[in-house]
Amino acid sequence: MTRLKSILGYTAAALTVAAARLLPFLLMHFFTRGVAATGLRIDPVYTGGEVVREIARDGYRVRVHRAVYPATPLQRVEPFVQLDWTPAAALPAQISEEVDLDGDGQPDLRARFSVPRGPNSELRVDVEPLGPRVKPLRGVGKESFYAMIARVREAIVVRVPLATDAR
Repeated sequence: MTRLKSILGYTAAALTVAAARLLPFLLMHFFTRGVAATGLRIDPVYTGGEVVREIARDGYRVRVHRAVYPATPLQRVEPFVQLDWTPAAALPAQISEEVDLDGDGQPDLRARFSVPRGPNSELRVDVEPLGPRVKPLRGVGKESFYAMIARVREAIVVRVPLATDAR
């Protein structure tokens, strides 16, 4: 009888541990739907803002995001605009192109960078302003959150700081 009690006790403990490990995965769907129903959204400082325009190129696209401004004075990030070159595998070895940020038909910047084939290779970007809207970048990598270039999934993302009076 003692042996049966210990077997049942250990079995119950093992099942409890298994349930505790599996339950979050089983309930994740309900949890995410509950959070989504509250209307909470990820801050555009982290997502880069919503895509407002796509510019089709030969075999790839440049996605222009809405300009991001800090929501509160406590956020220590400068205003920026995010550009995505996608898919990264279809990009030529060198990118040098003018991009119109606001859709007025006039390019606001010229971006230049090399596209290494290795997914972990270091990226550097130069951005030349073609008007008063953006700040220049020279050889920028991942040093800053609002002025950077990075490979993210199947895209190369460039964040360009905006002039403070460009709102």
